[in-house]
Amino acid sequence: MEEKETIIRSKLLSSFPEIVHAMSTMLGGCENPPFFNNLSYRVGDDEGTVKQNRDKFFNSLGIENSRLAIPQQVHSANVRIVDVPGYYKDFDALITSKKDVYLIISTADCYPVLVYDKVNKIVSAIHSGWRGTQKKILTNAIAIMTNELGSRAENLVVFIGPGISKDKFEVGKEVAEMFEDKYVYPSLGKYYIDLKSNILDQLASLGVSISNIEFSGLCTYCEEDYLHSYRRDRESSGRMFSVIGMKGN
Repeated sequence: MEEKETIIRSKLLSSFPEIVHAMSTMLGGCENPPFFNNLSYRVGDDEGTVKQNRDKFFNSLGIENSRLAIPQQVHSANVRIVDVPGYYKDFDALITSKKDVYLIISTADCYPVLVYDKVNKIVSAIHSGWRGTQKKILTNAIAIMTNELGSRAENLVVFIGPGISKDKFEVGKEVAEMFEDKYVYPSLGKYYIDLKSNILDQLASLGVSISNIEFSGLCTYCEEDYLHSYRRDRESSGRMFSVIGMKGN
């Protein structure tokens, strides 16, 4: 069996030497069940273990903890431009044009979306769960990049990390009714939502070229020994970090 990488990277983003990016997995950190390389302090894991996991992850990328910009996510469509590291309460997407500021997103089924404007040198990290996707957080983030920082859709490179697939994302009727019919798959009285297609459609409507979009294809729920999934493991689930930033001078 092929050995899995402890860190997930985008082939597209890896072609830009000025960019540092990655997504953590259940591998490569402290093997403490049930959390396995969890990077969040908010799930009941031992804080010392979480710190060890974070240190190992960021050290492997050459990133200092003091250079992190971390949103305290609330499943919103709130987006903020940041110039310095720190904690940003009540935001689910961060944008920066500054070097050596590394944007973080925490997920365990929701989709992490990493964006790079290769011309204007701007990066964004977006947390697109079902609420954020329905509220079009990705559209909001790219609109801010465009309107406030001068980005153009044709210059954007996008990586959509692992998230929950439509076959595993069962929702109630009240949630299904919040989405357009083309993203809803009824089956035997149950409803399933295709978040991936919604995200891709948002990118297409903004004019982002399909050749500049990379989708990991991994389902968090299905990869039970590799990726954290709240839907699968509930309170026993850890969280994965996705990070993107531009190297300092």
